[in-house]
Amino acid sequence: MPSATMPTSLGRRLRDRVRRDGPGSPSARGRADRIGGMRYLLGDYTTEGGPGLVVAGPDGLGAAAPVVNPSWVHVGPEAVYTLTETEPGFAAAWSIGEDFALDRAGQGQSTGGNNPCHAVVDPSGRWLLVANYGAADGAGATVAVLPIGEGGQLGPAASVFQLTGSGPDPERQSGPHAHQVVCRLGRVLVVDLGSDRIHAFDLGEDGVLTPAATTALEPGFGPRHLAFVGDRAVVAGELANAVVVGSFDERSATFSFGPVVPLPSGDVADLAALPDIGLDERVPDPAPAAVVADPERGLAYITVRGPDHVVAVDPADGSLVRAVPVGAAWPRDAVLTGDGTLLVACQHSGVVTRVDPTGEEAPTVEWTVPGVTCVAPIALGHPARVNLHALQNFTSGIL
Repeated sequence: MPSATMPTSLGRRLRDRVRRDGPGSPSARGRADRIGGMRYLLGDYTTEGGPGLVVAGPDGLGAAAPVVNPSWVHVGPEAVYTLTETEPGFAAAWSIGEDFALDRAGQGQSTGGNNPCHAVVDPSGRWLLVANYGAADGAGATVAVLPIGEGGQLGPAASVFQLTGSGPDPERQSGPHAHQVVCRLGRVLVVDLGSDRIHAFDLGEDGVLTPAATTALEPGFGPRHLAFVGDRAVVAGELANAVVVGSFDERSATFSFGPVVPLPSGDVADLAALPDIGLDERVPDPAPAAVVADPERGLAYITVRGPDHVVAVDPADGSLVRAVPVGAAWPRDAVLTGDGTLLVACQHSGVVTRVDPTGEEAPTVEWTVPGVTCVAPIALGHPARVNLHALQNFTSGIL
């Protein structure tokens, strides 16, 4: 969910340092080499001036579909799925033609809750699992299971599970808030920011979710997203501006986490000098968002809104490796590309920047899209349509 707090300090200073790569610049000429045959789907807030669902590639922005507030886009095996972040929520399936034109695939469906913010196709390819953030008080904070039919079309929800619980933050945790769904080792994991818990479910053949176990995090942590690097789980705490790492036990369906590690809240020259702070001393402005796994480097990257940087985390012990500026304001989502760089959706600046997570190169702007919230990769496959592979989508919870 978006925050009402506009980032300051580091983000504003960095925007003046970002290299704007116009059509004739060296960075623009190199863009095609970096992106290659890849295309990306960008979601955004139309209420912030965004075009809706839009295709982006080496030649800039392409086809767009006028979807209202498609704040999350997920690439499934047969179709692309968008979530309309409204009350009530709405999900739609899209096919992509050879020319990357966007066409609606079947009828859209209710997500069975309010303000859907994340979705993933389960490993069987039969179900779209949707996390509904809910209203401010947690109303409509649910997990919905939508059947996937021929051509990736969606049917009405087979089941809707209502979350319960709350946390100590009166503004953000007065009720449950489902923020992410991940499939892992035969379980469906739901990250609940509102109750400081990660729920594990079993998904039945009939599409019904059955609670299996729950792992509680430190009160006020506010878990937003998680990702797995090998067998290590990395969880970003939006409210605590912190990270925890640990392991997931298949038999008990629970996590074992180490201590909470605070993330840097501003300009950091030496991560080793970070103070050992408690949650009650957290800085309220920084807001961690996406967690991206980098298996080759053995790291996880967390985008942090406010300071507007990406923090590299060692999943073995949660130690912080480095913080790298993203070059724009409010980095809400990111995806790892084939060349090892990150494409980062910076909502408040309305740009997608390319960030070198090693910090050796300065960030550059790839595309300008007002209110951009997410980035999802696609690749051209069969000549008649796009072959929608998983393509290292960190949110998919690959088994």
